[in-house]
Amino acid sequence: MAGFLDGLVQEDEAKKIYVARSKSVDEKTVTAANNNALTTKVQGEEQDGWSVARKNNKSVRVSKPKPHDRQLEDDVWCLLYKLGFKELNADRNFTIKLGPNAPGRQIDIFAKDDETVFIVECTHAQEQKPKSIKGLIDKINGIREDVIKAIHAHFGRTPKLKVKWAIATRNVDWRKADKDRAAEAKIAVITEQDISYYSKLTGYLKEAARYQFLARYLKGEGIDGLRIDVPATKGKMGGITFYNFLISPFDLLKIAYISHKATSANDLETYQRMVKPSRLKEIAAYIDDGGQFPTVKRQGYFPVPAPSLFSSLAFNGLPVSS
Repeated sequence: MAGFLDGLVQEDEAKKIYVARSKSVDEKTVTAANNNALTTKVQGEEQDGWSVARKNNKSVRVSKPKPHDRQLEDDVWCLLYKLGFKELNADRNFTIKLGPNAPGRQIDIFAKDDETVFIVECTHAQEQKPKSIKGLIDKINGIREDVIKAIHAHFGRTPKLKVKWAIATRNVDWRKADKDRAAEAKIAVITEQDISYYSKLTGYLKEAARYQFLARYLKGEGIDGLRIDVPATKGKMGGITFYNFLISPFDLLKIAYISHKATSANDLETYQRMVKPSRLKEIAAYIDDGGQFPTVKRQGYFPVPAPSLFSSLAFNGLPVSS
């Protein structure tokens, strides 16, 4: 896997790339030896589709809209960055080397956190219309296992990273046959509506929105890094067996979130009232000062074996998904 990390960035470097990729336009500065030459160069840039964004004394800042394909890639990349994935590909030329003598495989988007890796391939149409995705699904199926092996070989298996493939689309009406193929291959489908929804959700929940994102796209799939053991006591009440346990907020966040069934950006207003940052900060400060919520505290009782506990969990009256 020589050179695998060469195309990945994190922390300050990732933040700089986010600033550039979050813009809807490309920008550059035009300079020249004198004003006449500068005017001539700017006119040439305008003929190539650039527009003047800002004029300075000795330079001109020009911009133009990004191509649709790169805009989609940038939107998905920025979403994963805002969700809290710590390591991402620096640009669209990122490749994964599958062997010492094998050519690198180009990947549109690579995003990794402590437990998972999302690999996203992007495709779009200029205007809303049906488009076959079969070829892209076949491509993923053809390289999937080799890419996963390469990732585990590089990052190790303790814990074993969960690798999830996804296809992000814009202006594409998915055909049922392609949806079925993607579902059978366990390839997540991320539409422009999903991008908008989760982008707005990060505005309310910040990086905590990542766990709702994972719960949706990894539903029914195990994540080794999120297997959390907690001590519990077993008891009975009214003939029903229950388990009482303690868990830290940090660990609970990884396996639980406030359920929000709707996935439309238009449905977030009601959800926002429940989880808006200012309200959460007030609740946190209240608890830190020793405050309690005895009137809304809920004790859950589960007539199920301990290993199945979290699949039926309800926390403080709010449904929780594992």
